Amino acid sequence: MSSDALDYREAGPRQIEPATRVRWTVMGFLCLLSFLTYFDRVCIMRVQGDIQNDLRISDQQMGYVFSAFWLAYSLFELPGGWMGDRFGARKTLTRIVLAWSLFMALSGSAIGFATLFTYRFLFGAGEAGAYPNIARVQSRWMPLRSQGKISGLLWLVARWGGAFAPMLLGMLLRRVDSAGFRGFLDHQLGLHEMSHLPAWRLSLWICGAFGIVWVLLFYPFFRDNPADKRSVNRAELELITAGRETKQIEAKPHFNLQTWTALLSSRDLWALAMFYAFGSFGWSFFVSWLPKFFKQAYQLDYSQSEGLTALPMLVGGAACLAGGWLSDRIIRATGRQRFGRAILPIVGRAVSAGSVFAIQYVHTPMQATALMCLTMVAYDIGQGPSWAAIIEIGGSYSGTAAGFINMIGNMGGNVLQPIIGPWIFTRYGWGTLFKVYAALYLCSGAMWLIINPARRFYSDAEPRTSGFQ
Repeated sequence: MSSDALDYREAGPRQIEPATRVRWTVMGFLCLLSFLTYFDRVCIMRVQGDIQNDLRISDQQMGYVFSAFWLAYSLFELPGGWMGDRFGARKTLTRIVLAWSLFMALSGSAIGFATLFTYRFLFGAGEAGAYPNIARVQSRWMPLRSQGKISGLLWLVARWGGAFAPMLLGMLLRRVDSAGFRGFLDHQLGLHEMSHLPAWRLSLWICGAFGIVWVLLFYPFFRDNPADKRSVNRAELELITAGRETKQIEAKPHFNLQTWTALLSSRDLWALAMFYAFGSFGWSFFVSWLPKFFKQAYQLDYSQSEGLTALPMLVGGAACLAGGWLSDRIIRATGRQRFGRAILPIVGRAVSAGSVFAIQYVHTPMQATALMCLTMVAYDIGQGPSWAAIIEIGGSYSGTAAGFINMIGNMGGNVLQPIIGPWIFTRYGWGTLFKVYAALYLCSGAMWLIINPARRFYSDAEPRTSGFQ
């Protein structure tokens, strides 16, 4: 039987006692972290107008600020993933969240372009490695047969973090700018000066505190190996490890020249990286220039477009969950792992290309929003299957593999788009920018003609099992 036609019959380990549900608490921590990553990186979009006015920053300079985050995020993704595989996700995620929370808060203290650029760069460096380490935790705590569904759920809350960021930050801005809140600060010892600061500064400081709370709850609870968590009973441990050997979870991966050579020469990992690079170029529009598009094309103020900018992310999040679940079901029904992971990203990217291309021909903000929602649904229907493929190809090195893919993917898309985007829409108009997005979406989907998630990028003595037993 070929590796692309494995036996995906549904079954589970025989259990004498009911399995505990500690893995779902772990999943709750991962979902909250996934939400915070997108909330913190996207919320600056809501206040970009206030920041540009107060700090006298041009559109081009603001593009550099957006890119500063993505550049650092890309450069440190591979080291962040390697640290998780080498030292464990518990310590690495604690370091990541503390660092990004600090520089998120400091972004509210920027006094000009240079300081804002620096803080956003350090914020990106701090957040880098979050998703590779989420992948590592997911690969060790979640049953293999549910990886598509689990991946979809993680990306659902990530997209919703981005979707709700403008609205939640808008609510926070109005709260901190209220007479009651400013009056409270004015009467507190040592806080009088803060009562006169712009609302965007106070809000970014508050946002930086959210990650600290997450760390204080996560670090005492979490263990890298489910077997080390006393509240995990034998039935749950058997459920988690079904379809793979326990040593895959317990042992730390061994890095040597052969491992790095295999990783850097894997056509599957490179194709996945380019899949994300081409796709993220268009996706990053939704977390950078979308409010400006509504303002320039339809004369909608930033506060008026909060709901419209949230809708594509909201429906995209639902598509992430649906796509991951559907991918798992297709694999179980057909026994074809490659087909089950590839069909949704390929079809989704083709539909995304058509819908984003059509935006230039509509005449109302609601029509544009409808097409953007279709673009995001079609784009995100393939997110769960693609993330599951990273974990399947990465195996014991899933953190490092995810770091490599995120590094290349973000470098090719999110780093360049905030710089190239304003150059295109300023010189040639928004229609030309949407044409570029459409072409790159098609290139992104074509990468799945190369990717095969049924083979790991390295070879060892581990049995290659599907996990859908």
